[in-house]
Amino acid sequence: MSKKILYKDAWQSIGRSPGRFIALVLLMLLGTFSFVGLKITGPDMRQTGLNYFNQTHLADMTVTSTYGLNQADQARVKTVNYGYFTDAKIKGITNGIRVFSNSGSLSQYKVVAGRLAKTDTEIALNNTLKGTYHLGETITLQDGTGLAKTKFKVVGFGKSAEFINHNDFGQTSVGTGQLSGFGVTTKRAFSLTEYNLARISYRDTAKLNAYSNAYTKLMNKRQATLLKDLNQHRAAKYQAAKASLSTALINQDTNALDAASVDATLTLVEDFLTSHGLTAVREQSTTANPVLVADLNETAPSAPLILLGHLDTVFPVGTAKQRPGVIDGERLTGPV
Repeated sequence: MSKKILYKDAWQSIGRSPGRFIALVLLMLLGTFSFVGLKITGPDMRQTGLNYFNQTHLADMTVTSTYGLNQADQARVKTVNYGYFTDAKIKGITNGIRVFSNSGSLSQYKVVAGRLAKTDTEIALNNTLKGTYHLGETITLQDGTGLAKTKFKVVGFGKSAEFINHNDFGQTSVGTGQLSGFGVTTKRAFSLTEYNLARISYRDTAKLNAYSNAYTKLMNKRQATLLKDLNQHRAAKYQAAKASLSTALINQDTNALDAASVDATLTLVEDFLTSHGLTAVREQSTTANPVLVADLNETAPSAPLILLGHLDTVFPVGTAKQRPGVIDGERLTGPV
């Protein structure tokens, strides 16, 4: 008896306010459709990402090094593509772009217009810069450490699975400190003597879902092993670079009254600093020798650490050749 009264009251309430009833039904349907859509969208988006990763053969891991990756480093990894990269600023804009050498078989670039670069004076830009720059246009790159060229012809636009977010390409030490995109050229466009980028793909990850816990655990293990191997060689590499620079400086005349020797020493230090990712600029003076100013992470918000030094010596030109530097164990001596 009570159920009949309840049903009767419900139907009467619906009859008195049919609009409210319809609104409640529509809200429930909307909530149901939204829930179903969210449940379906997640797997679909992940599958779309996996298909894109597979099409471009996205590397499992990327290693970068300001000291370069020499033969001792290269012997420690397998299934790898070595290349170059540097950050540069396109003349006329304040933001920088990251310039890569063509990645080869791993992390391939998907061309959406034109083609990839074939010569050391050609470049393909990311597709978000299409419209700002056009096919056939020549751009000038500034502050590009390790680039053998400065002028490049735009021959294409493309995408990269390494940059999923097209609104944030990362930070840089050139320009305003913000990257606005990337560019791809050939290896011959770089003047670096050692690779500074390695893209690695492991055989046992081929059948793993990139979004799975199993893949994450395996890559964490691989990363720890790789870092341990590379760090074992890092100390020797640092000491070798330190000894090489120190020996070169000792064997270089730097007489304050001889502009040519001062200029040669500045060039030596400048090349070393820029090859390790610093931005170096010469400040000219009308009353004294030029001053070399180098910055690393100049846009960082923390208080700066300043290192000062001077190059002039009291020895006449030719002394370094007569009494070259000598390395004796950990001791390095020059003219005295």
